[in-house]
Amino acid sequence: MRNQTHTLTLGTRGSLLARTQSGWVASKLSEAHPGLVVAIKVIQTTGDMNREVPFSAVGTKGMFVKEIEQALLEGEIDFGVHSLKDMPSELPEGLEIGCTPMRENPFDALLSRNGLTLDQLPSGAVVGTSSVRRQTILKHGYPHLLIQELRGNLDTRWKKLQDGQYDAIILACAGLNRLGWGDRITSELSFETMMPAAGQGALAIENRIGDDATRELLRALHDENSASCVAAERAFLAELGSGCSVPAGAFAQIKGDRMEVHGLFYSQIAYRMCISKVEGLVSDAVELGRRTAEQCLAQGEN
Repeated sequence: MRNQTHTLTLGTRGSLLARTQSGWVASKLSEAHPGLVVAIKVIQTTGDMNREVPFSAVGTKGMFVKEIEQALLEGEIDFGVHSLKDMPSELPEGLEIGCTPMRENPFDALLSRNGLTLDQLPSGAVVGTSSVRRQTILKHGYPHLLIQELRGNLDTRWKKLQDGQYDAIILACAGLNRLGWGDRITSELSFETMMPAAGQGALAIENRIGDDATRELLRALHDENSASCVAAERAFLAELGSGCSVPAGAFAQIKGDRMEVHGLFYSQIAYRMCISKVEGLVSDAVELGRRTAEQCLAQGEN
């Protein structure tokens, strides 16, 4: 805690969700450190500049974070706030995730116009999602549904559903909850039905390596269990060599001093879904994530 007024600059995307998340971080940091002022700087990212183009066509890892990371490296901001699932498994040299706050709901949600669940949707129903992971799982488990691309911010996607462009859409529970839109969820999808993206529901607060003063301030929001779970999930992706355009997902949960890591990967070699689960000590989170990926890869080679 500092005894005098001190200002930090936070970098964020400009979407409603990103600004809501960053506002929450700024508020919590100011509560934890009286005298600390957090200024918010909105930075447009590659992903925001190509809102109507399918993710797979944008063709870049870190499409929602790299401009914020560049501003951080150049000293224009002191730290960045990201949805952790948007971050590549490898960070730029000189940067680190200095803080992972307590994770929100990590699962996906179905929002349907007629209140129907995923299992109740009739043949030919149009389901919208921007995620290659979600699209692949849906095509594999629900081949009778028509899957269509859905881009735009959460408020834009909700409007497209209300306008009748889709019978249902799939979004992350966390974003809906953070915006106070949890009542719009028709049904929450378990990880057995829809494996979430690695790090889904978690925020990543990124700072420069060596900026110990800022890192120490950020640690007031850190949650060790959340950090361990997302570390395992990111290790899973790193072992696969996967970016956000690859159909893969992971979910880790802690039970006492032990952790379960569930992973999913669609093999382009075997043309099938590969699913694995590994258990072990929480202290071995990264290794558990790697082993889960190794098992998925082994399945995909046969």
